[in-house]
Amino acid sequence: MEQQEFSQEELDTLLSRYAIGKKPLSVLLGWGETTILRYTNGVPPNGEFAGQLRRIYEEPLEYLSILEQNRTRITPVAYRKSRDAVIRCVTATKLQCAVWYLIDLTDADCSPSRICMTLYYAQAISLGLYETALFSEDCDLSQDGEVPYERICQHLKSSGIRRLFGAEGLLSTKEETLLRTVHDILYQYGPGVLKERFRLEGAYIRKSKTEGGGKKIRNAALALYFKKIVQNGQFTRPEDFERYFREHSKRKKQGCRNKTALSDTGKT
Repeated sequence: MEQQEFSQEELDTLLSRYAIGKKPLSVLLGWGETTILRYTNGVPPNGEFAGQLRRIYEEPLEYLSILEQNRTRITPVAYRKSRDAVIRCVTATKLQCAVWYLIDLTDADCSPSRICMTLYYAQAISLGLYETALFSEDCDLSQDGEVPYERICQHLKSSGIRRLFGAEGLLSTKEETLLRTVHDILYQYGPGVLKERFRLEGAYIRKSKTEGGGKKIRNAALALYFKKIVQNGQFTRPEDFERYFREHSKRKKQGCRNKTALSDTGKT
């Protein structure tokens, strides 16, 4: 088994990122009170200790879970200070805040793919209606091009979907209303219908290559396409997109019925 390592620089970053002292962190992790102190004095952690530090370094939610479970082991002041720091860490971008809002909205009863599809259409509608991006990040795509915001989707699959209590008020009322409206519209359709709509739209939206060889939809390309949708449909508010999805889902169903009829005719 490969030996786990954790550098002094990473340890200093971890302590600063989560605003936690050496002794409180040792106590939270169930170690001896002086364990972290020894590491900061030049004794590098290894094995199980390094592995645990690596996990909380790379996954703030893992640290938050440990902090909540063992909060009584440290002072209330140390707990609040560290919790505020990790909350800031996991809500550093508007996109992250939108994810947490959708998880809270559904009481964590939602799939990663549906969250990402809601993010995509909320961003598209914001660009089309208001000419303003809901969040600055471009939309990265899965290898097959069928899943928007792929990195978020994979992260939610690996970390699990759980609510972030105490993170309310991260978005404006307008942003929350947009996300809630899009969620309510998309909730009427199954994943297959949404995936097909996304695929069909994708044929008309320009894709860009990433440095790693993948593809993404830049906000500018998304805005160009959905501004036309808004103009053609004469939409003036997010609720109007219910008609957009309703009309396109009808066409898809009609197409499926016709295809089935032709297939049956062919068999006879």
